[in-house]
Amino acid sequence: MSENEQETRLLSALAELLKDYGDYGDAKLRTDGDITIPLDPELKKRRSRGSQFANAFSEMMRDDMGPRRSSTWVK
Repeated sequence: MSENEQETRLLSALAELLKDYGDYGDAKLRTDGDITIPLDPELKKRRSRGSQFANAFSEMMRDDMGPRRSSTWVK
């Protein structure tokens, strides 16, 4: 089986598989031979917002703890 036939069959099989996963777009073959399967853009945005919120909350909590003391500090 030629390389082109393999790529065609693989992309076809991936397209069939991806029908069951609505959060993902069509598989695409890049020029370097890698295959990419994009995540739905709206889902990406929601994940990013959630991550940004978690990071902001974490920073806020860290700042509320007060200044950090040096490990060499002595009472």
